[in-house]
Amino acid sequence: MLCSRAPGKILLFGEHFVVKGEPALGLAVSLYVKTCIERGEGKIYSKQLGLIKPSSQHWPLFEAVFNSVEARFGEIPRVDVVVDSEIPISSGMGSSAATAVSLTHALLSFINVEFTKREVQEIAHEAEKTVHYRPSGVDTTLATHGGFLYYKQGVFKRLDLKLPANLAIVVVNTGIPRQTGVVVREVLERYERLGRIGEYIYRAAGEIVENGIKAIENNDIDKLGELMLVNHGLLWAMGASSEECDKTVYELIRLGAIGAKISGAGRGGIIIGLTRRENLEKIKSGLTAKKYEYYIVEPDYQGVTTI
Repeated sequence: MLCSRAPGKILLFGEHFVVKGEPALGLAVSLYVKTCIERGEGKIYSKQLGLIKPSSQHWPLFEAVFNSVEARFGEIPRVDVVVDSEIPISSGMGSSAATAVSLTHALLSFINVEFTKREVQEIAHEAEKTVHYRPSGVDTTLATHGGFLYYKQGVFKRLDLKLPANLAIVVVNTGIPRQTGVVVREVLERYERLGRIGEYIYRAAGEIVENGIKAIENNDIDKLGELMLVNHGLLWAMGASSEECDKTVYELIRLGAIGAKISGAGRGGIIIGLTRRENLEKIKSGLTAKKYEYYIVEPDYQGVTTI
């Protein structure tokens, strides 16, 4: 059996605003999808979802990866696939992208061909189109390469950044499902209604990304946290938040986080917070007491790898 794993992701800054040409900053984090492959009968099994059958809504992602690999590298022997995901599904953390990337990497390693990470990313991105109509490529890029990713107007730039070592990332899953397409459409409708006001908000969001990068470079922890809160406020102003999202942000700040915000489409999904490590136990205790589902994650600078 051969296994590969790929990381999930968070968006530190910029979601929604990228649609109108502003930048975003993503980071791969240490929640993983592990995919294992061995010779078998063509079965696909998820430890979280059970047996994936051709009638399943999840089947097209796997089928697309197999078809793309065969088209590029030739016939594949019959194999069984086992997927084990730590990433909460439909939370905005890129679970489907990490699945596609880890599957592609494991499959190419299993059939023992020479390949590059770029090829892994390309195959996984094509497969992602079966899940998301027009994926940006941010999720598959981060799952493949890890680290920080700057995205603007369809252009990706990997940044040689490291999060300050005394910071920890808290990911809180609200557990609230949301329809990403609906949220994106309604945010854009508000942007159009607001006219120049909307333009100013989006321009401010772009400045936050650039200032956030500088804050990381300068280890300016307090500035980084403040920018996260302002970014959340702009997302709220554009209708991307909800009462539960806001309550979660307030709770993280009350417990001592330096910053917190929506990560992803909003109105549910995940909230991310940054905290100094010396305050981490207090935050964990507080979230546990209020029965929040949360994860403490680290940056992943490696991307997909065989394990």
